[in-house]
Amino acid sequence: MKLIILAKSLDEKSKEDLIKDYIELYKENEKLKRKLRKYDNPNTPSSKKGFDKPQAQGIPVGRKAGKNYKHHRTTRPADIPNTPPITVTAEINPSNGSKNIIETGYYIDRVITDIKIEKIVTKYKILEYEDLDTHDVFFAKHPNLPEKGIFGKNIIAFANSLHFDHRVTIESVRDIFTNVANISMSAPTVLELCNRGVEKTESLYSKINEDIKNSDIVNADETGSNQNGKSEWLWGFFTATQAYFVFFQKRGGEIVEKVLGKNFKGILGCDGWITYKIFSETHGVLLQRCWAHLIREVKSICKDVKYLNEAYVWIYDMFKEIQRLRKIKSKSIRKKGYDNLIADLNMWIKTYYSRDGMKELVKKILNGQESWFTCVLHPNVEPTNNRAERGLRKFVVIEKIIGCLRSEQGKRRYQVMLSAFATWRLQGLNPYKELRAIL
Repeated sequence: MKLIILAKSLDEKSKEDLIKDYIELYKENEKLKRKLRKYDNPNTPSSKKGFDKPQAQGIPVGRKAGKNYKHHRTTRPADIPNTPPITVTAEINPSNGSKNIIETGYYIDRVITDIKIEKIVTKYKILEYEDLDTHDVFFAKHPNLPEKGIFGKNIIAFANSLHFDHRVTIESVRDIFTNVANISMSAPTVLELCNRGVEKTESLYSKINEDIKNSDIVNADETGSNQNGKSEWLWGFFTATQAYFVFFQKRGGEIVEKVLGKNFKGILGCDGWITYKIFSETHGVLLQRCWAHLIREVKSICKDVKYLNEAYVWIYDMFKEIQRLRKIKSKSIRKKGYDNLIADLNMWIKTYYSRDGMKELVKKILNGQESWFTCVLHPNVEPTNNRAERGLRKFVVIEKIIGCLRSEQGKRRYQVMLSAFATWRLQGLNPYKELRAIL
């Protein structure tokens, strides 16, 4: 019935009215498509794709759920006992309650590793001294005494490790200390302990920034953040052994120059965001554009279109050639391969520039120019920006847990402590012990 009514209403309209309606619907459709691309595009993380995931559609994913650990399975070696041995005896047979039992002379050894969470409360008697030459009066110092407060350095380090490194909320940290360690404290107290950790780590944060400026290779990326409903950006700059985080109100502007400095002479790995290109052109810095982004975008447009599938295969073959050339030690061979790749990419651009739906993608590739192949001439540079994307992932998860940041002080806490903990992990150090040493 509804279709009949709709047909009649269409019959009553003139050709001009129908064309006008079509144009309005077309414009609305294009507007909705543009809006949808903000949330569903080749760079949308899988965590935000919701019901588009194959698991949600009941489609097999090809392997068992969970992380696939690719290492040789071995039994963990037993620790060396550091307490007196305990002999385990019996007075009855547990199966029937009989007391008519004797030892057979046979026994087994089991070495058990455990921990004892025990509150330690120490009273320090701190003596005062006078310098007879200058008449200065001062108190003696002890390495285990914190500069202020009633909680020791182990508690401060553990609270910061739980909150910043292991993504435990402030309220949950309070609960762990209160109910597990029998150390009663409030959430504001935990926050104050975190502030003390930040104060001691500020100098390391500044040093990391200086090290980043002097690095040969830096990968950079940015992710959206929320401060009380106001959009901001968390920028991350990474080397093989350093991680530096900083919040900035814009996704563009002078942030890259502020972090890396005007005299940066290294190579910058990045995605296609215009801010990096401006920095590169202004200061003569080599870029390496991310091939992971490029392959995803080409695949999204070309893979399921019959006459465009060869465009995706062509791009992927170039990536495989990049990987092959990076393993070659000879600079002359790599340079020849570099020139061939640039010629190959230019041919790809000419071939597909005029194809329907390809113009925007081809322009993006053309804007990258030689920046797609810097890693061939400099094989220490990765062809993708995965290092930076992995580095930012921890904060993305943290913000999903806490919702948003609520103050400038909160932003400062996170950028300092995330930088410190990520740097220690990249260097293969124990983050808890490193923070404990700083305190």
